[in-house]
Amino acid sequence: SPSLQVSMMSDSNGAGGAEIKKEEVLKWDHASPANSMYSPSTTAIPEMEYKCEPSPSPQSLLYGSPISPGSPDRHFCSSTTQPLGDNPYSIDGLNKEDEAPKRLCLVCGDIASGFHYGVASCEACKAFFKRTIQGNIEYTCPASNDCEINKRRRKACQACRFQKCLRMGMLKEGVRLDRVRGGRQKYRRNNEVPFPITALLARRPSLEGNKMLGCLQSCEPEPLLALTDPSTLDSDYGLVSTLSDLVDKELVLTISWAKQIPGFSDLPLNDQMHLLQCGWAEVLGVATAFRSLPTSGQALVFASDFHITEKQARLCGAQDLYFQCMNVVSRFQGVGISREEYLLLKALVLANAEVGSVEDSLPLTRLRENISASLSDCIIALRPEDAMHHLGKLLMSLPVIRQVDDAMRRFWGAVRRSGRIPMNKLFVEMLEPGVR
Repeated sequence: SPSLQVSMMSDSNGAGGAEIKKEEVLKWDHASPANSMYSPSTTAIPEMEYKCEPSPSPQSLLYGSPISPGSPDRHFCSSTTQPLGDNPYSIDGLNKEDEAPKRLCLVCGDIASGFHYGVASCEACKAFFKRTIQGNIEYTCPASNDCEINKRRRKACQACRFQKCLRMGMLKEGVRLDRVRGGRQKYRRNNEVPFPITALLARRPSLEGNKMLGCLQSCEPEPLLALTDPSTLDSDYGLVSTLSDLVDKELVLTISWAKQIPGFSDLPLNDQMHLLQCGWAEVLGVATAFRSLPTSGQALVFASDFHITEKQARLCGAQDLYFQCMNVVSRFQGVGISREEYLLLKALVLANAEVGSVEDSLPLTRLRENISASLSDCIIALRPEDAMHHLGKLLMSLPVIRQVDDAMRRFWGAVRRSGRIPMNKLFVEMLEPGVR
């Protein structure tokens, strides 16, 4: 097995390239799913062998294009409350204010009054989250940070309640830090600085001039093939094993894809790896949902020749993951997402992954702003009459995508712990830092 260390370099022309170094030798054995941990301090990726196509080399996995710069992340999301519809797969329910909400608060289980900060929640949890963010309050759990939060006990531990708000997908960026008592009359907007979308509308961007979009179109991975014997898909083992192989292949492609996003290679190497470790599940969830749109909610498409129905998902214990992905499918259907919007949203999901602390926040901020601005430009070019409304609806899918991340990590974490199937090393290494 070769011993390599791969580091990213940029030549004088600004084109990204991979340089193989024989220093600080790292060894891996890709023939067996061992317990080697994925180290964010190196970009050495084990070569994978697949039935369908040759494995990419470490150079191709880590090739990047250091083109740089351009839009906001989740700060587009509004704190505005929108009533919930009865249909969990219907975006239309968000716009019918006369329908009584039937959903439960994802934080405490009380009756949800609407979507607050991106999540179905009750008035009490909405107010609690808002107070915490606006007051910059830090809580400490008196126990072991795993207190049960329900309607009766939601006031017992504020620390665990706040953590559950975040875990369920409430967005800090949705809370206006400058909001004061007395409502909008006391809030004075600086009229000298126009809202970014207004400025974008004034200059009418075109798709042809959207460099970020052009790059994402060129580096989008080709559809996968499972090449699986259909007779093996009637069993729990066959389904989970095929799914695991496909996810492992898609992880390899996702790493290669990420390195080609303009601005990604400007991040410190540790931040690149940390972003991939924290964001891969959301990226795969977005891709799966978009591929599944043609099935009209009847199946999830994991490869061109491999679809999973609700019945099959229940058979292999993946029903929660199935329904969370279908929620995203429904959102995409309701919005009428275009392929161009999908490509940019997927990149934004990766850039906006919850990474906590980073070595250098400035390149990451630029990356997020660049992708978000490109998404805004794209929507204005495609839908000039309804751009702001459409952008808002599209970004409202981000909390739903976050729940796919949770479901995916829970499912594969349980599969790994149970030992039901052998899992490839790369999959295990990417899963380990985020096992819920």
